[in-house]
Amino acid sequence: MHLKMRLEALCDSKSWARLHFADGTSLTGRILRVGHDYVEMECYGEADKPGARDYAKHLVPMNLVKFITVESTAFAEAERSRLNYLAELES
Repeated sequence: MHLKMRLEALCDSKSWARLHFADGTSLTGRILRVGHDYVEMECYGEADKPGARDYAKHLVPMNLVKFITVESTAFAEAERSRLNYLAELES
């Protein structure tokens, strides 16, 4: 399946994904929008830096994405972090 088509399917289902880049870095979050040449993703911080977690939206040029990971055990923890973040905002 073409990468853009897969990202669009993830966007429609509001699924979690990890975008991997050529330099070895990655972003974990929910795909919000897929444009012609970019991906918009919301993230809730780095798993390896729990003290510095914060909500962020990223616009990533499509040509920087090397591959994606769709299913991971870390995504359940990321969803819990997202819900905790939203709960903190409400109180």
